[in-house]
Amino acid sequence: MEAPKAHNLLDRIEEWCMVVALFLMTAATFSHVVMRSIFQSGLLWSLEFTGYAFAWLVLIGMAYGVRTHAHIAVTAAVRVLPPQYQKLAAIFAFLLCLLYGSLMLYGSIVFISRLFELGNAARDIPLPRWLLTAIMPAAFALFMFRIWQAGYKALRDGATFLP
Repeated sequence: MEAPKAHNLLDRIEEWCMVVALFLMTAATFSHVVMRSIFQSGLLWSLEFTGYAFAWLVLIGMAYGVRTHAHIAVTAAVRVLPPQYQKLAAIFAFLLCLLYGSLMLYGSIVFISRLFELGNAARDIPLPRWLLTAIMPAAFALFMFRIWQAGYKALRDGATFLP
């Protein structure tokens, strides 16, 4: 039996992180609604927790969207171009994605390091804010990895970023 490839493990971790975030968001919201409706009391931390879980879901989902080609693509405008310009448009899109990812990765590292230095705590969750938002640099690094994967595949197969 062949050992699983590293990217398959990464794919599974990525998917499980999204599943867990969505499940926890749903469970916290459902519990809060039930408690408010039946017991006239809520979970003080549920709104903030749901916000952080949603951020985790979106940030990891961004890389997942690149991997599965579920991202938004302006295919109508690109497909009317001659083939050599389609390739140039794909290279331009690749470079723009790398620029965006690099800026966001750098900015998120600066943001997390400043939160760490300040020692800010979350409002309703007894954890430091930097820990709850630490997904940002990890997710943008994963996004950059997925962009590089897509770029490599496009160059290897002669394809573009178009789905």
